[in-house]
Amino acid sequence: MKILISVLGAGNYRKTVYRFGNLQEKTDYVLSIIEKAVKPDEIIIIGTNKSRWELADNSIKNYQKILIPFGKSYDEFWTIFKILADLNVEDKDVYLDLTHGFRSIPLFISTVMNFFEKVKNAQIKGVYYGMFEVEGEVKPIVDLMPIMEMNKWIEGYTIFKEYGDSRKISGLLYEKLSSLPAEERKKLSALNSLPKVMDKSSKAFGFTALQMYEKSLNDIIGVSSKIKEVPNDLKAVEFLVNEINKISDNFKNIEKEWEKQLKLAEIYFDKNRYSQSLTTLREALLTYILEENEIDWEDTANRENFLGRLISEDVENLEKNRQTVFFPRDFVQLVNTIKELRNKANHGFIGKESGENEIKRSVEKLKNLLAKVRIILEMNKTQIKKISKFIE
Repeated sequence: MKILISVLGAGNYRKTVYRFGNLQEKTDYVLSIIEKAVKPDEIIIIGTNKSRWELADNSIKNYQKILIPFGKSYDEFWTIFKILADLNVEDKDVYLDLTHGFRSIPLFISTVMNFFEKVKNAQIKGVYYGMFEVEGEVKPIVDLMPIMEMNKWIEGYTIFKEYGDSRKISGLLYEKLSSLPAEERKKLSALNSLPKVMDKSSKAFGFTALQMYEKSLNDIIGVSSKIKEVPNDLKAVEFLVNEINKISDNFKNIEKEWEKQLKLAEIYFDKNRYSQSLTTLREALLTYILEENEIDWEDTANRENFLGRLISEDVENLEKNRQTVFFPRDFVQLVNTIKELRNKANHGFIGKESGENEIKRSVEKLKNLLAKVRIILEMNKTQIKKISKFIE
């Protein structure tokens, strides 16, 4: 179902010849020509009690009249939003005419369109403006959809930057490329493969697949380096690639795998993914033990074997029991603290003592742990290596 929404002000609108696609007509109300082009099932006209409703009455046969305040104050804008939010646009195709809007209302209405799309699942199909100010006898009616598209790209980029999720922006890229003619799409071969590697990266990040995530970043950089030219309406991709380069730089010049994992734990924390940060932090400690003792840290059997052997004992007792491995006390305390917090997170903070304050304390605790881990690991490198002879 198609809905055409128009904004009507109180201006002195003169009759002018407008062109919209193949249609050309002399009118003082642009909506009349847009209606012929769109052929909507329903028309909604938004205005104040001072708007020139006679234009609508003369040019449009059937429409729904929506009265709003002037938008002269903070409260009035929220009143306008409430009125428009109640419009029945769910799952419908929406077209918007901003030509005869007054003051800041067109800008505000275009923001509401974003609300319609995100919350009410409406599909914004066109945003039109009759350009009375341009030179020439025939005035064009232009589609301002690029503004809506820009907002989508900004949203996708923001979601990636804040949460590490590239699905939105890769979906936009795929959608845009799919709409191009085959010949034009062929010229953008490198760009065509970008959504696929971005999707892999997003899934690896979501699953805390540490090595796969690092590899996926390099894959994205490798693909983007082959992109010679980006069309204007896909320029937002360049911002994404720049952001991915910044993330990838975090891992450059880091030789130790445990340091890479520790860096990733910090990235997860910055993106409010606390459970994943804890999981990565725990794996970083385990990798540290094995890697510093030159044991295959990728061997899952080794990783599980050493989980139960992290105890702090004196060397004399250690000689009697070769099944244990000595570690400095502060290191063992660190491992146990992380384990306790991670278990609490993995079990959904279920318990009588859990609540809002517990969550706040846990976030602060994790923040402090991340700051403390690197210091303790650097301090204990020598001691960890000294006990390698006890590891069977």
